[in-house]
Amino acid sequence: MAARRIRMLSVSIVASCVAGAAAVHAFAADLPVLKPGLWEVTRVATQRGGKTRLVTMCLDDSVQAEMREYSMGVAREMCQQNDRTIEGNRMTTTSTCAFGLTTMKKTSVMVVSGNTSYHTDATATYDPPYMNMAKAKSTIDGKWSGPCKPGQVPGDIVNEDGKTINIKTMMKK
Repeated sequence: MAARRIRMLSVSIVASCVAGAAAVHAFAADLPVLKPGLWEVTRVATQRGGKTRLVTMCLDDSVQAEMREYSMGVAREMCQQNDRTIEGNRMTTTSTCAFGLTTMKKTSVMVVSGNTSYHTDATATYDPPYMNMAKAKSTIDGKWSGPCKPGQVPGDIVNEDGKTINIKTMMKK
């Protein structure tokens, strides 16, 4: 079970890159599916000292669908509450999830602009603190930047250090 949690945390970090993709596609026909191609995703999180992290991801409809299915499975397994409300181009989610002995309560608000960008603000509290963290805030901005680069396959994520991982492969482990 510990290995699953570690893998789930790794995937959740990467998944934040396409949180908008999975959520938009899964829960609202009136919100657009994100445009296939290369996405630049920046994430600023208090648990990382406010440092901005940038990754790029090759996205298509299959990645969005698999992220949706994976996220829904994790939510069913670990979360007692997972509510979503949609008003126009704004989606608010509220979740209560268990990580071992810790309960995380998270609220996020995502605003989608067409099918080429999104912005998400999230706040989480942990009781008792999780890995010495009682509260965390993060901001995620995603924007479409053009077609995927030659040699990339859907799901490829290039980290700041230049390493490529594939989210579809990670979700299958």
